[in-house]
Amino acid sequence: LAKALYNSICDRFECACFLFNVRKISDQEEGLVRLQQTLLSKLLGEGEIKVRSVEEGISMIKKKLSKKRALIVLDDVDKIEQLKALAGECDWFSDETRIVITTRDKSLLEAHEVEKIYETKLLSDPESLELFCWNAFKMTRPKANYEDLSNQAIHYAQ
Repeated sequence: LAKALYNSICDRFECACFLFNVRKISDQEEGLVRLQQTLLSKLLGEGEIKVRSVEEGISMIKKKLSKKRALIVLDDVDKIEQLKALAGECDWFSDETRIVITTRDKSLLEAHEVEKIYETKLLSDPESLELFCWNAFKMTRPKANYEDLSNQAIHYAQ
């Protein structure tokens, strides 16, 4: 959903960046620094930008992006430190910058004082089963003898 939104509106901005798997990448050694480097490089279009520490990255983001009209998507955030390092405060960015954050933890958004929160609704069982089957079997219904297993999978994943 976030990628579809990004693709549909990114051309309305001076620059745009979609940071996938923030949770997974930030758990790696120097992960937040790498995410900051990617953010800066994509939004500034200056090739690879070197960042030596999270604090230096914060300083660079504030200084270099404050006048840009940017679209930033932070996908799968699970810690407040990630938001502080990548999206900081409102004064880091221009009023025309939009930041979209996907997370499973609504309290992170509240703690970071996000202005607008959109909570996605769960798919119904038939919708979930169809989506699962398209990805697993390339068809709308489960293959023969896979009905029970498919239903178990969608109930487990919700």
